[in-house]
Amino acid sequence: MEQLGPLIHSVYRTNKQKLFRQQVDLFAQRKDAEIMKLCGSYHQEFVQSVAQLLKVRQNTSELQEKVVGLNAELQLSGKSLYEKKAELLSLRRESRNIQKAVDTVKGCVEVVRMVANFDEQISTKQYYSAIKTLGSLKETYMPQVRKYAFGKLLETSIPKMETKLQSAALSDMKDWLYGLKKTTRDIGHNLTDRMKKKQLMWAERDSSIKERYFVSSAVQFVLDEEFDHDDPITIDMMPLYQCLHINEKLGRRAEFRRSFAEDRNDQLSLILTSPVYFALSQLAPFESMLHDIIGFFIVEHNILASAPDFRSKSDVDALWDTGIAKLSDIIARNLQVIRGDSEVSSVLQEHLTTFTYVMEENAYDVRKLRELMMAIFGL
Repeated sequence: MEQLGPLIHSVYRTNKQKLFRQQVDLFAQRKDAEIMKLCGSYHQEFVQSVAQLLKVRQNTSELQEKVVGLNAELQLSGKSLYEKKAELLSLRRESRNIQKAVDTVKGCVEVVRMVANFDEQISTKQYYSAIKTLGSLKETYMPQVRKYAFGKLLETSIPKMETKLQSAALSDMKDWLYGLKKTTRDIGHNLTDRMKKKQLMWAERDSSIKERYFVSSAVQFVLDEEFDHDDPITIDMMPLYQCLHINEKLGRRAEFRRSFAEDRNDQLSLILTSPVYFALSQLAPFESMLHDIIGFFIVEHNILASAPDFRSKSDVDALWDTGIAKLSDIIARNLQVIRGDSEVSSVLQEHLTTFTYVMEENAYDVRKLRELMMAIFGL
């Protein structure tokens, strides 16, 4: 290109423009021929490449159609799989719900069974088992079923079940107290007979002593200990202890203690309001009253010894003071009759003396009784 300028200048200076154009045309023709030759040599390959490209394009279109079809099939298959999976999850939820319902029903059935057992235990007087059943219902099963309507119904029934258990045990205990009426009289009669035997032994002992002097009853009791082989008095306290245990478990100990104290006060009042007559041939009811009092307070003595936290000594002492006051009032109302008949006075003195010894032997304060006897009989 740098030589082209000088070359053209030389052509025009020598006036050879025509020859230069011919050479240029010839050069262009040669280049055209070369280009045609070159294009001719690559045209077949280009056509083949285009044909191949068209074929690839066609294959690509077919492949695309197959991919689209496969995608449609895959989506259809995936939709079915999704539906199956959703159905499976739904079935699993239903299975869990069914299992949960079965477990709940089993728990409710167990609760119903325990309630039925509780009623049966009450009817068969298995109170210790009943209190355990009630405890299991309250502590174990109530938290599990409280959220259901059945559980709420059961929760409202628990206080009624407690009251039913308490009432059943209390009824048995009151039957036991009522049954003690004959038992206490027998106890009083047996202890009176034993004391009479001891009094005879004391009299024989005193008659063998040349030097006469006063020996208190307390000393006599000590002297008799090594010779006293009588069987101890046994009283079945099971109904009382059972009722006490149940009321403790139910949290109603104080209520039961008040109720028991009232029952015992009423029972003592009933004993001391029995009709008595102070004629020689009619002193048996008064002696039976003394036997009842002895038996009554022997029972109190046993309760105090075995359950001091339930029945306090102050309660028993107050009851004893009440009993002695009422007994003294009965005697005071009939004092003229008693003093008017020496035989009645003698028999009554014997009964009261034996009664005093029996109660003193069982750790009751008999000073007021002795004062009463001194006032009546001048002892």
